[in-house]
Amino acid sequence: MNILVINPIGDNCWDESDRRFFQSIASPSTKMDVVSLDSGPLSVETIRDYETVKPLVIDLALKMYREYDGLIVNCFLDPGVHELKNLINKPVVGPGESSLAFGSIFGGRLGIVSIESEALKLIEEKCSILGYIERVVSIRGIKTHVVDLTRNWDRVKMELVEESMKAVGDGAEVIILGCTGLAGLSKGVAEAVRKPVIDPAAAALKMIESILSLGLRREG
Repeated sequence: MNILVINPIGDNCWDESDRRFFQSIASPSTKMDVVSLDSGPLSVETIRDYETVKPLVIDLALKMYREYDGLIVNCFLDPGVHELKNLINKPVVGPGESSLAFGSIFGGRLGIVSIESEALKLIEEKCSILGYIERVVSIRGIKTHVVDLTRNWDRVKMELVEESMKAVGDGAEVIILGCTGLAGLSKGVAEAVRKPVIDPAAAALKMIESILSLGLRREG
């Protein structure tokens, strides 16, 4: 399997670390390239950011998809994913839809912990559009913004645990990390809160591997 991962930001600072993370959990036959946009915001935390990157993601995907078996748009808000599903005949998945699907299959009430920003409203809308809003009992955010995540991982982990515990207090039985910048932190959070925690980037990778393994593709 040859997968294209698009980071929907105008900065390639995450590309190599993301590639290493994906490759570390990928099936032996899976290879991937990680690319970012030529221009755009440094993170997707506002409605304006989301609307800005969506056409840029679509344009880049349409230029590159033919060389790959499938695509991941590496942002929990899944910008451009719905549109691309109707434009190309190869699997396209997003971390948001994949995490919610896995969480729903696993069972129980869901809590989402992301970044404290306008993105929380977009996440709520996504849960409603995809039909999961009845399962989601808590949507919370940490105070550290995406561009600052790498400055103090200990603080980020502490905030994640705190907000996840609040989500559990709201009734959540499964926690979903609602930002792909938090990739790799699910295990530590799960150990602290003693609940299953879904990593959105990992969920997207395993979803597209499953789709490709099943031989599913759109006609046309």
